[in-house]
Amino acid sequence: MPTTIDAVKRALYNEVRSQEFYRLAAEVANRDDTRVLFLELGDLEGDHARQLADRVTEPPLNLDFDAHAYIDELEESITPTVPPEEQKVVRSGNVREVLKMAKRMEVEARENYRDLARRSPEPELKAFCQELAALEDGHIDEIRKLELSLDMAEEARPAL
Repeated sequence: MPTTIDAVKRALYNEVRSQEFYRLAAEVANRDDTRVLFLELGDLEGDHARQLADRVTEPPLNLDFDAHAYIDELEESITPTVPPEEQKVVRSGNVREVLKMAKRMEVEARENYRDLARRSPEPELKAFCQELAALEDGHIDEIRKLELSLDMAEEARPAL
């Protein structure tokens, strides 16, 4: 059975992987507005990882685990793996399609946490995974807002 630290590592991996996906998307995007959007989304993922790392060392979890060092390790070692069909979409600069891909990643992360919460016999881990799933719901909502804002004039779009 996974431990709380295993769940934290999985959550941090998901955040750093998403951050790396958006960084790659920004590198290959052929439009400046698309590039800026991806950089902002990547920054959000990095912020989520750092906030999570801060939280796990405080009550009620108080984990004996250096989550910030783990993030550093991930950022140094993670290799962005974006399948060729997704790279094609990213390179096209089609923001709507890339946001759909991003939403799928966030939904997958949410479902992973929900599954882990269902399988965990440990109440603390169960609660933590449910909280992580709720955070992913927030990420999905952010992406949905971005999708809706694409139909607005640029000056009317809400800030991230």
